[in-house]
Amino acid sequence: MLNKALFTSAFILSISAQASIATVNLKPVTKSSFPLSYTKADTEGLDYKNKASGYLSGFAKAYVDVSKHFNTVESVCFEVDTTYSGSGSTPGMAGITLYKYFVYSDAHRGNNSFSGSAGGLANTTYSKCFNENDGFAQSFIREGQISFTPYTTDENVTISDVRVRVSGVSKVRGELISLNAQTNAVGLHSGEMLTHIVEPNITYSLEIFDNSAVYNQEGDKYSAVGVSYINSKGEKTLSTVNEFSPSFVTTQGELSLFIIGDNASSHGEVLVNIKKVNEG
Repeated sequence: MLNKALFTSAFILSISAQASIATVNLKPVTKSSFPLSYTKADTEGLDYKNKASGYLSGFAKAYVDVSKHFNTVESVCFEVDTTYSGSGSTPGMAGITLYKYFVYSDAHRGNNSFSGSAGGLANTTYSKCFNENDGFAQSFIREGQISFTPYTTDENVTISDVRVRVSGVSKVRGELISLNAQTNAVGLHSGEMLTHIVEPNITYSLEIFDNSAVYNQEGDKYSAVGVSYINSKGEKTLSTVNEFSPSFVTTQGELSLFIIGDNASSHGEVLVNIKKVNEG
């Protein structure tokens, strides 16, 4: 089974200026809120000849957005947590159906298709990795989304969480740093800053790459990240990274990133792209 800690922990992703394989944890968009109650019947009824853009994500019960992350996709891994409302061993199976189509070398596309896998629930978490060949994986890039439906085969078993990990050639340059809205929210409760080491006396740009961090149960978002560092003159400096434009910093080699808020009610994450200003 895939290690759940790998899916849930904050990650630091380094990408060189050359084409590089990256692995990223992506939060799925689901059509229902958790817990999910999807069955095998919810995976069926695909219109194989509907070639409209976005049809697959509209048909599927969930998807992840890869449009900003990848130029190619090499593997897609899922973890599906299940909850059984009865007693004893969890009955039935959990599964994933992954939707796709084949893209030919002349960019012509074939009919819609799918890959599927299911397994018994001796453990409450079901895991599966799909390694599609390049023709089918190109559909993920063309759509900008990887569409799928998680399901269980017993009505007393629901899905409490789904985690998705995607690997492929990244379109990101620099480093992606993930701030957890609970762990790294500094305020009334005991949040802590995230320390990141950079090269001293080099100018970096800091820009919010993706933001799902909210500070209350109503879903109101954080719009900025704080950055503390010692500049090249030895002065302790505080800067702000917002969602509209990058910030530029030159340090003695260390950045401390944080969100100001109440980590008891915060959740989600902010991805910050940290890049040398001369990188492509």
